[in-house]
Amino acid sequence: MVQTDWADERSQFKQRVENRAIGPTEYFSNRDGTILLTVTTLDAAEGAYEVSPYLTLVQCLGKAGSYRRSGDWGKVDGILRGGSQTVVLPNSRAEGFSPTARLMGINICPERAQKALADVGGIDVLAPAAGSLGDDPLVSSVMTALWRDAQVHGLSSVFLDHGLDLILRRLVEIDRPLSFSSVRPVRPLSPRELQQAVDVIDSRIGSDLTVADIAGVLDRDVRSLTRAFRAATGYAPYEYLTFRRIERAKELLRTEETIMEIALQVGYSNPAKFAAAFRRFCGCSPSEWRGGVS
Repeated sequence: MVQTDWADERSQFKQRVENRAIGPTEYFSNRDGTILLTVTTLDAAEGAYEVSPYLTLVQCLGKAGSYRRSGDWGKVDGILRGGSQTVVLPNSRAEGFSPTARLMGINICPERAQKALADVGGIDVLAPAAGSLGDDPLVSSVMTALWRDAQVHGLSSVFLDHGLDLILRRLVEIDRPLSFSSVRPVRPLSPRELQQAVDVIDSRIGSDLTVADIAGVLDRDVRSLTRAFRAATGYAPYEYLTFRRIERAKELLRTEETIMEIALQVGYSNPAKFAAAFRRFCGCSPSEWRGGVS
C-alpha cells in the first residue's frame, strides 16, 4: 500500500489555493500536514474540480452565489451563502461551477477522519453531507472557534482534536442520528430546537445557567434534553455551555481585564474553577494562554 506524503500534499494544496485566491489568505497546518485550515477568497470557477486526497470541510463566510458539484458520488446544487457548509470526500472527482466566495476550509487526512468515525461506520457515513449544502449552527460555531484558536496557537492546541471530532460526528448526526440500542429512544432535536438551545446558551453565557433552564425553553425534561443534545452534538448541554464559556474567555483574555473579571463575565464566581475548566479545554491556564497571545 502506497503511503501518502502529507507534507508534499500540503505543498500542492497550498499552490492550488494560491492559483485561485484573489485576496489575502490565512493558512495553518499541523506539523505533518495531515490537518490544514485555510481562510481565503477564491475566484469563480467552472469545469472540473481539483482532486484532493484530503477530506475537506467547507464553510462560506459571506455572500456568494450559485454552486454545483457533481460526480459519480452524487451532486450538490444550490445557493452558496454565508454560513453554508458542505463536505468534499477524499479523491472524489467532480465537475460544476462555484462563485467568487470567501471560504474557510479544513482539510483532514482520511485516516484521521476514519478513526473519529470508526464506531459509526467510518468516513463513508459522510456521503449524505457531501451531497448537500448545510447550515448547522453547531458546525459553524466550532469551525469558527478552530479558526480563532489557530490564529493564536496554530493547529497545535488541545482543542483541535476535540473540535474536529465534534464537527465530524455532528455532520453524521445531521443526516443519520446515531441509534441508542440500550436505552429507550428519545425524540431528536429539530434544527429549530438546536438553534434555540445554542441561542439560550450564548445569550446567558455569563449567568448561572442550568440544564433545567435550557430544557424549560425547549419544553423538555432534563434527561431527554441531555440525551437528545448529546446525540445531536457529541456534547452534553453543560459540556457545550462550558465550551462556549471558554471560547468567550479567550476573546476577553485579549483585553486588559483581570482574570477574576473575565471569570465572572463567563459565569464563574470561583477563579479556581474557571482556571480548571480552561485548562481542561485548552491544556494551559488562562494566564499562560494570555501570555501566548501577547
